[in-house]
Amino acid sequence: MMKTSVLCISAIFAGICARTDAAELRGSVVDESGKPLRGVMISAFDESASKSVSVFTNADGQFRIDGLEDRPYLLRARTIGKEDSFLPDVDPSVKNSDGISVAMNPVKNIDEQRRGDNLLGLLKFDNEKDKMNFKMACTGCHQVGTMGFRAPEEPIDWETMIRRMDGFGGLYKHTQETLVMRLLDTYSEDAMESWPEYTVPSQPDGEVLSARITEWDIGIENETNAHDLEIGQDGNVYVVDMDMGAVIRFNPETAEQETYPIPGGAHAGRSSRIIGPHSIEADANGDMWMTLAIAGKMAKFDTKTHEYTIVSSFPAPVERGRYPHTLRIDKQGIIWYTDAGAGVFSLHPETHEVKQYTLPTADQAIGGGKGESRGRTPYGIDIAPDGKVWYTKLNGNRVGRIDPSVPDGDVKEWVPPFRGPRRLHVAPNGIVWVPGFGSGVIGKFDPQTEEWTVYPLPDQENQIPYALNVHPVSGDVWICGTGNDTIVRFDPETEIFSHYPTPSRVTYTREIEFDADGNVWTSNSNVPIRHSERGFPALIKIDWDR
Repeated sequence: MMKTSVLCISAIFAGICARTDAAELRGSVVDESGKPLRGVMISAFDESASKSVSVFTNADGQFRIDGLEDRPYLLRARTIGKEDSFLPDVDPSVKNSDGISVAMNPVKNIDEQRRGDNLLGLLKFDNEKDKMNFKMACTGCHQVGTMGFRAPEEPIDWETMIRRMDGFGGLYKHTQETLVMRLLDTYSEDAMESWPEYTVPSQPDGEVLSARITEWDIGIENETNAHDLEIGQDGNVYVVDMDMGAVIRFNPETAEQETYPIPGGAHAGRSSRIIGPHSIEADANGDMWMTLAIAGKMAKFDTKTHEYTIVSSFPAPVERGRYPHTLRIDKQGIIWYTDAGAGVFSLHPETHEVKQYTLPTADQAIGGGKGESRGRTPYGIDIAPDGKVWYTKLNGNRVGRIDPSVPDGDVKEWVPPFRGPRRLHVAPNGIVWVPGFGSGVIGKFDPQTEEWTVYPLPDQENQIPYALNVHPVSGDVWICGTGNDTIVRFDPETEIFSHYPTPSRVTYTREIEFDADGNVWTSNSNVPIRHSERGFPALIKIDWDR
């Protein structure tokens, strides 16, 4: 699983070792002066399962990872501001009375640890409007300024790269003309020498210290795009591979994964990105429905027979839609989905009858890019407890509601007090929660009073929250920290944000799900995935203190 070389080994065993049946690793972490370090992420890598298990040191610098298999692990200690420390071939079945002692040294090049939000903040524009335009057009697939992003060296290399991006056509003309020089002036090797000093983010604290984070590699190295995931009734996790055109079934207990090619996809022998499976949801029978964004189709995957049913996402006799995007399934089993180029639709799972709902268009911005960067871009969607359907328009900057009990849907839209509403969710109490991707905020909308409350994320100017979900039991709002390698919990009662770091750098997340035990799940789908630390997409589970 580990794709990086061992930088240094400063962790050493202390004490006398003896065999034991307890499969755990415990120890303590100190800095170069011997002071205990709080909030250090300790990760045990199991290469045989392409898996890591991570915990955090407490206020005394101590850690404990239990429930491990009886086999050797690679142990890593990581915190911003210190060099990573590695200890290979650590055996959790070997008891050490004093535990593992890890000493961490100051990092030699702090720039290698800058998070994506800080790197984005280094890129300067003439005004806030121009930066907002760049964020909306150019941060929808990947983090900005990371090592992989900085690979181009010459102006022509940058020019070639940015012109093939979906969002390039959505940039203002003057930004298109100046962007290459801005990128060179910010991210070239010469420019890096003039970067301002990096202020190290605060270390994990409070509830985060009790979290246990598990990460598994998924799919094919440098190729798979694990765009969305869904937790199945059978306990498996189902992932759509957008680039390779397949569904991956993953067993969290055994780490076994099976790939089921979608007809017409790359895994089925065709060229890549022909069909583009994008969003996935389970129906009441445990089967998986998905949008095939590139193909303009809807598909059902039978989790028992492993057969696909594929139909047009547009009303008959039109053979395909434009860009079916995100889907949800209501209590009656009706599939509701947005089409980024057309509107909101419903699909009957048995008759395959499709109905299109006409959405308002007046006075709404129109994106000039390709794919989901084009048009007003109907985007996120969710079903409220009362059966009403809520949706967002990413470029049109609207949050809307459809009443399925009325023939025309009685469509109504509101203008949120922020830019870039993306993947929203409706809480059990009917409150609508919306991530403001462009503005770096989350918004709370009360349908009864039609009033908004906006909560800025820390360093909001450089944040790009892609999606959120509301925990069905606690009511907490979990947010994709898409640009800064975190998953964020927001407590609506205390209005406090808690940031859970992800185990790997350059983690771009687009959806959040909860399993039956209340654990939080997401996937890393930075595009291109080779920019991520290990070159693999990943499934991430957070077992948090509830």
